[in-house]
Amino acid sequence: METLTKRILAIVLIAVIGTGIGVGAWFFLGQEKSIPWQTPGVTGIPSNRLIKVGVLNDIGEIQGDHAWQGAWLAAYNINTAGGIDVNGTKYYIAVIAEDTDESAAQLDVTKGVAAAQKIISIDGAQYLMGGFRTEALKAYIEVVMDSKTIFFGTGAATDSFCENVVDSYSRYKYFFRTNPHNSSAMGKQIIYFLIYAAFFGIPLQAYVQGAAAAPTDPYYGTGIPGQKNSLNVTKIAILREDLDWTIPFAAAIKTYIPYPLVKEIAYPITASSEDFTTYINQIQAAGAQVCIPIISGQGGIKMTTAYADIQPNFLLCGVDVQAQTSEYWSDTLGGCAYEIYSHSFAGLNNTNATPLSQPYYDQYEAKWGHAPLYTGSGCYDSMYLLADAIDQTNSFNEPALINFLESITRTSPRVNLSVTVEKFAFTQVSEGFAGAHDVVADYPFATIAYGQWQPKGLTDGAQICIPTGASTPLSIYSIYPDRLATGSMLLPPWGINGLVNL
Repeated sequence: METLTKRILAIVLIAVIGTGIGVGAWFFLGQEKSIPWQTPGVTGIPSNRLIKVGVLNDIGEIQGDHAWQGAWLAAYNINTAGGIDVNGTKYYIAVIAEDTDESAAQLDVTKGVAAAQKIISIDGAQYLMGGFRTEALKAYIEVVMDSKTIFFGTGAATDSFCENVVDSYSRYKYFFRTNPHNSSAMGKQIIYFLIYAAFFGIPLQAYVQGAAAAPTDPYYGTGIPGQKNSLNVTKIAILREDLDWTIPFAAAIKTYIPYPLVKEIAYPITASSEDFTTYINQIQAAGAQVCIPIISGQGGIKMTTAYADIQPNFLLCGVDVQAQTSEYWSDTLGGCAYEIYSHSFAGLNNTNATPLSQPYYDQYEAKWGHAPLYTGSGCYDSMYLLADAIDQTNSFNEPALINFLESITRTSPRVNLSVTVEKFAFTQVSEGFAGAHDVVADYPFATIAYGQWQPKGLTDGAQICIPTGASTPLSIYSIYPDRLATGSMLLPPWGINGLVNL
């Protein structure tokens, strides 16, 4: 692995910003946003009875703001419920956030490194959570590991972070990922979903939409033997950010999806709206029927806006992080209609993955005015994992806390104690190359939902959790049970490539 390379990178970065001026360098690196210590729900707690938890993320951008909001909300609930008893003394959670600026188009990793130094050495955080962009986290995670601080990864999907735990356990044992799945696991789940969708879901929905349609309708007669048309999904495209986390994701799709890849576009995150118009037209010209976006940033808004303007004959179905937000309909002026996107369960209203999902969603929306993004849900769950570890071990001893977290396994999971995961467990070092301290994937463990934006009225849309085939002949590929779905798939009314004469 690349452990030595990353170690050298961290040393060089620390040397560059620290020589002669120490941690004070933080103040000269353009850090503009931080959130001071807060004790949600309680006041007047002496400092020696505080459990100090820091959030490292891009404060001021949705990924970082949701991470902070999820951490704050969990701290509030734990504190107002009486805190955590350790050896007969009540402790309460204090939270702080430092801005890593990792969503910036022109990434400066020294900002994340400096934020990590500050939150540990100046702010005095005892535990950390956050992270979002792989390229940034690769740099500042080394500062965290140097300090031997437990860090819950709640945003970056790249496999290597948990592979590090296997390759160099003594150094990286402090890292645990709670959200999202790693890129390979997400790639596998989307492959399963696409196999179901292509062979059954899309043709069936085309039949439903075309059953009572006029001959001019693009779905007229679709899938009915002997009639005008048959929908045969065979061609896919990939539209992805040219970032590290998308590489293993796209590789998994290209390796295992049983359809020809007719177009792959890896675009720079500085791409303009005009660029996305070109991308959509190129995918349309290639004859794709399904385009798989792999997008975490602002490109999603530009993509769906261009998609709505052009109305190409393919379905968008993949990863578009901003599509998870409840504001996405208004952000895209309805351009996101018919897009299918992966989502953490707790981000979809009325999708009760666990008994905690709906209460959490409702409280989050009431407090912050919007639905939770996966980074918020990840930090919320991480705070409860930390609190549970401290409570169960009755100590703040890091080896004991690590041992407790490592005891949450497939055979001994946390059941219905997560807002997103019915059975929560971590992978183990003994599993080898797949990585350790990673959230276990596949239902009833950590599973992504598939949502779709659908027109609800003339001016607004709704986020629907759609089925993944549990009650169909392709149930072997189903990702979660139908009981979690809140609606059915809907195809764009302008049609999909692949309607052929019989």
